[in-house]
Amino acid sequence: MTIGAPPPLSVGVSAFAEPAAQASGAGTAGPKADQKAKPEKKPKKKKVARETAPAPDEPIDPDAVETGRGWRVSWKQHPSLRYSNVFRIDLEAKLQEDGHSSYAPVTRLNTWELHRNRFGVQGHLFKQIEYEIEREFTEKELTDKDVLLGITPSSHWKDVYVNVTSMKNAQIQVGKFKVPFGLDELTGVTHNDFVYRSLGANYLDPARDIGGMVHGRFFKRGLNYWAGVFRHDGDNARSKKIQGGDATFAARVTGTPFRALTPSALGLVEVGTSFAASALSDDSFQPNGLRGRTVVTQDTFYDTVYVKGHRRRWEADVDWTAGPASARAEYTWVSDDRLGQGIGNEDLPDARARAWYVSGTWLLTGEDKKRPVKAAQPLFQGGFGAIEIGARYERLWFDSAGGADQPFRNSRAETIFATGDRALTLGVNWTLNRFVKLQVNGIREHVEDPERNPVPNGAAFWSRVIRLQFVL
Repeated sequence: MTIGAPPPLSVGVSAFAEPAAQASGAGTAGPKADQKAKPEKKPKKKKVARETAPAPDEPIDPDAVETGRGWRVSWKQHPSLRYSNVFRIDLEAKLQEDGHSSYAPVTRLNTWELHRNRFGVQGHLFKQIEYEIEREFTEKELTDKDVLLGITPSSHWKDVYVNVTSMKNAQIQVGKFKVPFGLDELTGVTHNDFVYRSLGANYLDPARDIGGMVHGRFFKRGLNYWAGVFRHDGDNARSKKIQGGDATFAARVTGTPFRALTPSALGLVEVGTSFAASALSDDSFQPNGLRGRTVVTQDTFYDTVYVKGHRRRWEADVDWTAGPASARAEYTWVSDDRLGQGIGNEDLPDARARAWYVSGTWLLTGEDKKRPVKAAQPLFQGGFGAIEIGARYERLWFDSAGGADQPFRNSRAETIFATGDRALTLGVNWTLNRFVKLQVNGIREHVEDPERNPVPNGAAFWSRVIRLQFVL
């Protein structure tokens, strides 16, 4: 061996010759021979580009992972057409077939109807502009007679909006969409725990209208807010003969205040509150107040009254989900001014409406509760689907905030005769797979005013509802 050999060669020879030299009793070849060879570095995994960068608090959507450039078609939850990460359009469909029966003798026994027949598209442009367009195809056109009677048409368009997501803390949404008010009303129609929303959501909450709002979130969804102005006060306040409120401001805040204090199930509790204020006119010939109707048979137990001034809404809610269980509670309060609505044009005490409900669900098949529910073992894929049971108890009632006269039921009464409806809903939901769900509900109602109760002697009555739902 040449002493003047280059170091790399000497190290290499010494390292490999060391065991042999030790075996023959020779000394070590040098200090570099004791050094261990460094392990080879593993090649770094290539990062996968995403179409939309998720917020830190959002799980990665496997459907949003880019698999290539240029035009492509995919089908995860929805049929989707995409162009790189620039453009995306998803096709949607919501079909609901209902069958229901109620007390006898009523012609609505064993009635079937296509309750919803909605189609639409949603997607995004350049990662920062989201959009959605949805239309209902079951709405009926008005006849000439309806127009002469002052009946107004229902809009076929549901959600039609764009949402700019440049900043997650201050996104801007413009178009027609739901006014930010009410937990139950804001839950997607295909994600409901029961066939029908609560009475308060149907008759007191605003629902959809045209407007604009700013919304955002902080602390990994620990605090969320929505605030906007709208042309009117929503579809729920209007009917074929009721105009509803005018310009509306609405705001909503939700949060998980216990999440930082405890890792237990208490930390999963989300609380929320909403407020809305609307202008009210008495321009319409018919009274412009809110109304009350039963859940299934749509019997009117509270007629609208004449109102003018402002409508104020306030709501508070609690939502808790842990494992296969969930629980919800909500309270809603509405007050309508009645300026100059007395028989002698005097001001009357405010018309008032209130509602509350408590509900709970349990997934018997053990899945974690989500909206929508995702079956761990879908039908025809090695399983039976997901089975869920639920119960809800609620009340909706109307009266006036004061008044010295004897209460009456007419639309200009100083003291409004108090009346309401109590309802117990028991339900079973069977989620066959991600497209199909079957819901069965039994609903027991009791109208508190004997003269407005649709059954004799002011008794309670049961209704049965079954819904087959298909979502694409």
